[in-house]
Amino acid sequence: MHRELTIENFKCFSEKTKVKLGKITVCLGSNSVGKSSVIQACILLRQIYEQAMMFKDTQVKEYNIRLNDVYGLQLGDAEHIKSSKSSEDICLKIDGYEFILSSNSKSPMEMIVRNSYDIGKMSSDKGLFSKGFYYLNAERKGPRNYQTIDSKLVDNCGVYGENTVHLLSVLGTRKVEDLRCFSMDKGKKVNTFGKQVEYWMDYVIPGIEINADDMTDLRISRMSLRQSALDTGFLSPYNFGFGISYVLPIILTGLMAESGSVFLVENPEAHLHPKGQSHIGYFLANMALVGVQVIVETHSEHVLNGIRIAALKNAMKPEDISVNFFSVDSNGRNTNHKVENIGLNERMDLETWPEGFLDQEEEDLRTLRELRRR
Repeated sequence: MHRELTIENFKCFSEKTKVKLGKITVCLGSNSVGKSSVIQACILLRQIYEQAMMFKDTQVKEYNIRLNDVYGLQLGDAEHIKSSKSSEDICLKIDGYEFILSSNSKSPMEMIVRNSYDIGKMSSDKGLFSKGFYYLNAERKGPRNYQTIDSKLVDNCGVYGENTVHLLSVLGTRKVEDLRCFSMDKGKKVNTFGKQVEYWMDYVIPGIEINADDMTDLRISRMSLRQSALDTGFLSPYNFGFGISYVLPIILTGLMAESGSVFLVENPEAHLHPKGQSHIGYFLANMALVGVQVIVETHSEHVLNGIRIAALKNAMKPEDISVNFFSVDSNGRNTNHKVENIGLNERMDLETWPEGFLDQEEEDLRTLRELRRR
């Protein structure tokens, strides 16, 4: 499991900035303060490893790293993502592995990196260097009757959830690891992917049944949904809004992700009711407990509270959860982006509460009280 990510001269982080990692890491803060940069740094590190694997039996130790169109990256030109004019290189470090990314004069949308580490040792450390790697972009696929079946072997839901229906169809009757199975209802004990996805989905969005099947002759996967409270058959996903389509790849990825790997997920709360947001936080914490290192970017206090509930219920240690608050300090002409790690005690109470940290409800209520006094 990775313990610390260090970023320097990348996007808003001009100075060396450390992000503490846990079994589940939560990145919180307002817009444009660096949360997405953490996810993107992890993706660049993953790409470095994949290049190292590609050339592992050769003498090639220097690789070109693409800044666009890999795992959904859209970083543009290398010069646009450097935050310090005094430094030419970007430095990314994960635990003891440090990489320097330099501009490529022949290809401005790529960067050059040299790897001096043993690829076998990297692979044995797992995490971002595991066989499996899972990332779900904030902009996931909305309701679709059909998804195209990719011609290559599919072993993840895709960056945008574009492989979810096909993968669910393939995995449907296979067994889910016992520790990942839904355990809050003794009547829900079938341990196949098809049923476990349905159980967890019902926990997040109550009353939903899912039917997924492949039409291989047309190279498409088809999904239909039914709500148990309604006297209807299975209907088009378009009748059920965005929440189901956005959360389904999160559930399936959590259930299937390789132990020891990393699962990056942006905005798991998107299109969910607050109760559903709390429950998806609970689900992600449960997957972290069984060995999938989860890194979450979120704006939702409900997701964080769901994680804290799971921690108390399942006796997680405070150090298993890393809560990082991203903010900006403006001092005259100088703007400093900072990351503050917020500790948790044994009761899963937050030990500090910085200004601007999940306090908008309190601010709004104060404003309402002041307006009512007029």
